[in-house]
Amino acid sequence: MSTFINEKLVPLKSNAGRNKLYLNYVKGSQFPVPQTIFTDSSGTEINRIVGYLGPAKFLEQMESMLTGHVN
Repeated sequence: MSTFINEKLVPLKSNAGRNKLYLNYVKGSQFPVPQTIFTDSSGTEINRIVGYLGPAKFLEQMESMLTGHVN
C-alpha cells in the first residue's frame, strides 16, 4: 500500500487538533479520528475517509477516488 500511496499521492501527516491545516478541513469542534482528507494541489478537499478502514478497503477507497468513482 505504501508504494501505491507514494506513487500516486503526496502523503502528509498531521497530529489531529494540533495543526491549523488539519483544523481548516474539520467542521465543528468535535471530530472523529482517524480521518484521511484528500485535497487537490490547491488544497480543495476532493474526498474524505472518516474512521478506520482495513488496508484492502482503504486501498479500494483511494483507487476509487483517483479514478473519480468515489463511494
